[in-house]
Amino acid sequence: MKKGLVFSALLLLLLSGGCTNEEQPTIEKRTDFTEAPAHPDSEKRVNWMGHWLHEHDRETIVQEVAQDFELMNPDIDVNLKYPQQIMGVRSKYVAAKYIVRMIKTGNIEWDVIWLDDRIYQHVAEELDDPQWGKKHLVNFEEVDGFTQTQKPFIIKDSIYREQTGGMIVGPYIEGYYNVIYYNKDVAKQIGIKIKHAGMTYDDLLSYVVAVDQYNQEHNTNIAAFYECNDFLSSQILFQNLFKSQLSDFDKAKKEVGSDEKNAALLKTFQAFEELGKYNPLIDSHNGNVWFKTLYLPLSDKCLFFINGIWMYSHWMGIDEEKTIKMIPAELPVFQKTNYYLGGYIPTWAVMKDAPNRDEGIRLLMFWSTPLVAEKWVRYAKAPTGLVGHLSTSDTANDQFEQFQAKITEKYGGNVHYSTNAGYIFGERNRLLQNDLDKIIIQLLDSEITAQQAYDEIMEKVK
Repeated sequence: MKKGLVFSALLLLLLSGGCTNEEQPTIEKRTDFTEAPAHPDSEKRVNWMGHWLHEHDRETIVQEVAQDFELMNPDIDVNLKYPQQIMGVRSKYVAAKYIVRMIKTGNIEWDVIWLDDRIYQHVAEELDDPQWGKKHLVNFEEVDGFTQTQKPFIIKDSIYREQTGGMIVGPYIEGYYNVIYYNKDVAKQIGIKIKHAGMTYDDLLSYVVAVDQYNQEHNTNIAAFYECNDFLSSQILFQNLFKSQLSDFDKAKKEVGSDEKNAALLKTFQAFEELGKYNPLIDSHNGNVWFKTLYLPLSDKCLFFINGIWMYSHWMGIDEEKTIKMIPAELPVFQKTNYYLGGYIPTWAVMKDAPNRDEGIRLLMFWSTPLVAEKWVRYAKAPTGLVGHLSTSDTANDQFEQFQAKITEKYGGNVHYSTNAGYIFGERNRLLQNDLDKIIIQLLDSEITAQQAYDEIMEKVK
């Protein structure tokens, strides 16, 4: 394909960004990618730490944006590398340490860094500074035209700034819901039928008990839950149960401690203590690295896998046929609520002292277009915080699209997820998340009681 024709087509699509649903542009996945720079003699460049390598169509959209940006900006060469290529591993902890090293040495090797709410929190813990972003990252609210590219609730609701130290670090490309997936083949083998919606804690407990009984009767070793050592999925379950006990969306997302929250904390600890009586975690959980062990639920090693809707892209990149047996279900609750665990997160940020700061800003502004919003929803089967034609998939052809559509219809904008412990103990205690995570695993491994867990964590609350 000649560059001139591609450029004209791209320009036409970008200019059509404000059209109605009836005038949507045709979105076709491209395969004309190349590793060679489009402009090898360019004086300007942007060093971009990518994301979503080997994650099916999410990787496709990154590659398409990289090439489209170069075509639309012939003066800039894009140097796109993924964390696996830069650091040897895809790990949010390792990425955080890499960012910390750049900050401490002043050697800013990457203008655009991989940064979501979790990575931001890890960096905050490493630097012992929840506000580190204001010192080292570009505030995109100060970039001309940026706020108009994000959905209004992203700009108006302070919870999105709170994810990243009180500022907006880049476009909120990725919307997500947390999910309790189950392997339908394993469920059939055990002989249980799992609720897709309206699952209570008691329902969940009955499933965990059934797995334990099946193992004892058949001398098998099927785990109720997958778990790992670097992306704790049990804390997603913990957070949802805790917040469901509050039954008030504002209380659930507000970083203020209270007696009511303390009571909900103890109840959730007690629930996890009860789950721990049935050996629910996969035996290898202490050694499992998340990105390297995503195949385990596909291999019938466990019944449940708790994580975000992004698992569709991960599993499709591993085995498209086996992905179909993973069924998404709503997270269990203590009591019915009108809100859900999920949210919208940034994916990249620009280092304030980056040598190619302006080029980095231009790249992330390019991401913030209706065309990219359209592609994201169709490719990733996930919502987006970008202004565009769609807020959810316009068709629901499989269980993943159906789940997303139902959650969006049911809960609307009432979604929230916290990567730190502030939602329980208040803003001053955000950095207690690691302590809480350790306690959660100890409860599920039946090493401590709920009361011991409660007393231990409350001693650390400021």
